[in-house]
Amino acid sequence: MKKPTCLIISIICLVILVLGIIFVLPWLVELFQDFRQMADQQREYANTLREYANAPFTEEQEKLLSQLLEYSGESTEVENSSDIEVVLSSEHYLSYLKARDGQDYTDYPAYIAAMPTDHHRSVVRSRLNQFLESEVNEKEQVIWVDSYYIFREWSKTGKSMSTPGKEFRELLDKHLMEPLVALNSENEGFSTQFVKMGLVSSFMVDDTSIFHAAWQTRMLVYGDLEGYLRCAITTPDEFALMRSYFPDEDTFKKWLKEPFRKDETKEEKESK
Repeated sequence: MKKPTCLIISIICLVILVLGIIFVLPWLVELFQDFRQMADQQREYANTLREYANAPFTEEQEKLLSQLLEYSGESTEVENSSDIEVVLSSEHYLSYLKARDGQDYTDYPAYIAAMPTDHHRSVVRSRLNQFLESEVNEKEQVIWVDSYYIFREWSKTGKSMSTPGKEFRELLDKHLMEPLVALNSENEGFSTQFVKMGLVSSFMVDDTSIFHAAWQTRMLVYGDLEGYLRCAITTPDEFALMRSYFPDEDTFKKWLKEPFRKDETKEEKESK
């Protein structure tokens, strides 16, 4: 290769390198800073969620608990601890739910069947926008919120972003990334905003473990009946949401008492 040709190629490579430093490096630095800020937000968010899940009873909630315990002793339908949801179908508790999300429910099973309610979906949307510090358009919000509930159900067996990592990534691609890219294929296509939304998903997939820890403590301390009622009173929407992922009360109760994280099988370790 002649020297002039080598010189030209060297100059072109140098120009590309300089342009890369000028335009790409600041973008990467900004992206890294955004991710680090979001990680700080995630820690704060997790702490706030733990405080909510473990919040002590208010005077109103103590009164409601007394009413429900009294009702459980008087009702002829409540014969054992497997009938706890009959107590939650009482007017006392249904009025409590209406005051929180403004909806009337005929009984507790109807509340479970309504999950996720519009009220809970709006809470989840606000969490997303708070993390991103910007509004996501409505169609993108729907995709992300729908995927959030898929992750919540998936995580009930103790699964997380890293356990098993391959399964989480496949779920993330199928239910979040691919729908977002398809929605925006005629516009900007893939964007850093999508990456951030995926990162928020990985943060919030641990929501279930936070609530499970708080609920399990209440069940162990207060027993099946009172513990279950306390969980349903303190975090009614989250408790009913997770209950909706189980076929019946007994199966859900069993999950509440079991360790959330199970020992990994050989297959799960190999799938990472």
